[in-house]
Amino acid sequence: MRYLKTFGFIAMAAAGLALSCTTAKAQDPYWQQRDLRHDYARADRLRNDIARDQWQRDRALAEGRYGKASHIERDIAHDQRKLDRQYRDIHRDQRNLRYDYYGRPY
Repeated sequence: MRYLKTFGFIAMAAAGLALSCTTAKAQDPYWQQRDLRHDYARADRLRNDIARDQWQRDRALAEGRYGKASHIERDIAHDQRKLDRQYRDIHRDQRNLRYDYYGRPY
């Protein structure tokens, strides 16, 4: 009980430092471009996964395995939603990077 205030103060200070470091890092154009490259890589992986799933779905339909095709179709829809979210994130990151270089429009 004696050290509760001290521990609380140290925890709050550490949280503040961690938050300020991540905020400064997020505003640095190098880190923004790095994040954008990672976003593009994730989008590429998702597109490849969707293409592979579509091929598997078509093969399952050709073989008459409709239950498996339905399961794969749900997986395709899930991956497509993730890809759409990734594209929105890419668009947002590009806009922020552009605004950092040229200033925000008024």
